[in-house]
Amino acid sequence: MQNNWLIFTDLDGTLLDFETYDFSAALPAINFLKRRGIPIIPCTSKTMEEVQILRKKLQLKDPFIVENGSAIFFEAHYFKQDFKAVDIQGLRAKILGKSHNEILDFYHWLKERFALKIKGFSEMSLEEIQRLTLLSEAEAQLAKRRQFSEPMVSFEEDLLSRSEVKNFIQEHGFRLLKGNRFYHLIGQCDKGMAVKTLIEMYSMEFKHPFKSMGLGDSKNDFEMLKVVDQPIIIRKKDGNFVHLEGIRNLYITQNAGPADWAEAIFKFVKNQ
Repeated sequence: MQNNWLIFTDLDGTLLDFETYDFSAALPAINFLKRRGIPIIPCTSKTMEEVQILRKKLQLKDPFIVENGSAIFFEAHYFKQDFKAVDIQGLRAKILGKSHNEILDFYHWLKERFALKIKGFSEMSLEEIQRLTLLSEAEAQLAKRRQFSEPMVSFEEDLLSRSEVKNFIQEHGFRLLKGNRFYHLIGQCDKGMAVKTLIEMYSMEFKHPFKSMGLGDSKNDFEMLKVVDQPIIIRKKDGNFVHLEGIRNLYITQNAGPADWAEAIFKFVKNQ
């Protein structure tokens, strides 16, 4: 691998249109990166099976990060080193988070302990998930097959504003993140930890340093954007963007979605 760039990208609202999930506007940049041999690494709250569908559509062979940093998946022979990975559904996986069973046990305890008005994916019908995500029935089924996290909606105030809830979650070895559509209950991991781990894996495997870019549009992208060399925030369709403090070298795109994903790629990668 002769290139020295790694591209980490969120999906919904970033590489994919937030409403339609279309990626066609990003294809010129995707094809450019492929020609240069630069890995395109999804880093998302989506499940492994959801990302696999997208990887097939885009013909991607690179690793990917799922469920907000809970696991890194890669093809069996992508890395020669073992990296303490396990086999899951024909792929190798380096697991950083907790199992879905552990997550669910804690979710129900948390919900009862604080009488929270919340509802997780495990409690929703496919029709409810479809209504919240605009996914097809088949896509909603894949979204519901969590391995390491529990997405949820809250019918009351911002859960992260309740210090007693937040502290209780942290004290018991879990994290609660807020994305564009849902809260996500996960283990003590995040996108940044997974990105940093994968960068180290690349450097160890290929024996040279890499420059990293991260592209995202929501609060749960903060940790990813904080650890990469070139962080990119993609604007929302209404022109607004998530304000994240403490990120150096931050670039905010002029417009929204996959078209500006491509604009950022060409701006920072094309001439380097």
